[in-house]
Amino acid sequence: MLFVVLTLSVEFGCPRHACGLMQSGSLDDLKYSVYAPDWTWQKRDINILVVLENTREESAEVGLKLVFPPGKEHHFRYDGERTIDLAVPGGKSVRHAFTNIVALDGVPRQVYDLELIVRYEGQEARVAYPVRTIRGAAVSPGKWALFLPGGVALAWCIVFLAVIRRFAKAGAWRIPAEPFRERDMLQPWIQAGPT
Repeated sequence: MLFVVLTLSVEFGCPRHACGLMQSGSLDDLKYSVYAPDWTWQKRDINILVVLENTREESAEVGLKLVFPPGKEHHFRYDGERTIDLAVPGGKSVRHAFTNIVALDGVPRQVYDLELIVRYEGQEARVAYPVRTIRGAAVSPGKWALFLPGGVALAWCIVFLAVIRRFAKAGAWRIPAEPFRERDMLQPWIQAGPT
């Protein structure tokens, strides 16, 4: 019964699919795609990957800008450049990632409307990037990372011991089983021979 309850809780308690942002578009000869998760734990980092593909033969100059929600910039820590210029060779693709964007704790959990701006030859495309923050890890990543799994394993050992003791005779593990005798196990028709 316990196994059925655990199986059902895993089956119905886990999300059905992984979610995230994947948006593509184009500005004349430049195609862009943006990949990013749509949620993060507080005190954890997220990465935004931008793939730029130049379909013409000449090199293209592309500008990327990461925009945090106005008034909520202090809810994130990002040490990288928010504005970057990239050269995309003709017929090639270039990837750039805005990495280690950390959602800080100590602020209310909410949905932040981040935005990525792609600039190319006087044109501009804005990719809206809403990201939801959820509560951070239940335990600190230090010694609790060792003690918590150990405690769960010990709890399951106690459960298994209680179940085994309930369905077994006391001291049954010390009593050897009766040896098998092959003759007793044979069916009578095997010894009968041809008729």
